Amino acid sequence: MDYPAEIRIGDRSYDVEYEQVFSGNCSVRIRKKKVILKLSRFAVGKTRDEMVEKFLKWAEKKLASVGGDFIEPVYKDGGVIATHNKIYKLEVEIDSGRANSRAYLDCDVIKVIVPHFDADRIKFLAQKVVMDDQTSYLHEVVDELNQLYFQEVYYACRFKRMDSRFGSCSSKRNLNFAYKLLFAPREVFRYVCVHELAHLKEMNHSKRFWQHVEAAMPNYKEAEGWLSKNGFLLG
Repeated sequence: MDYPAEIRIGDRSYDVEYEQVFSGNCSVRIRKKKVILKLSRFAVGKTRDEMVEKFLKWAEKKLASVGGDFIEPVYKDGGVIATHNKIYKLEVEIDSGRANSRAYLDCDVIKVIVPHFDADRIKFLAQKVVMDDQTSYLHEVVDELNQLYFQEVYYACRFKRMDSRFGSCSSKRNLNFAYKLLFAPREVFRYVCVHELAHLKEMNHSKRFWQHVEAAMPNYKEAEGWLSKNGFLLG
């Protein structure tokens, strides 16, 4: 039986990847806009077909339930990268005479010049330009929330490429935020800022920690719910 290579939901498509594992358990997850099915080597024939069908139905239901209140960034020539406060257009130039790649911001246009087409490299360079340009916005939001609700000292505050989490606060009082939050609703982004600022008071998830979060954002559970439901698809 040939299994589908993608799932289409409306005008969006998601690649499906199949992996054979040596354990006796099968599983499915959605990560980085990809549906990953891990199939036990012991699941064969009709059993495997039924397992794949069950997992694909679950994935379709999960993807169909995703909210439409964010715009997925498009990292290709002519693509649009829409953040909370700015919309960037991406222009890609292939210059085979170049030895190195270059990316820079010209007004609201991100210009990427590469010696040959490399989708991952283009995405990496475009993301770096956006992160650099959006650093001042991050500082404005974090400073505002800190002054209003926490009055704590912190040092570095930056966007980073983070896959497994949305933010972090180190023991050295450095704050890191996932670049992908720029494509979440504004209040969700602000919630993660509040969450990490609260760690400056409590480096744990104790009752007192959540009291600090709630004092700054009484409806924080709505933002948490959005991340739980939709966060896996953020760019």
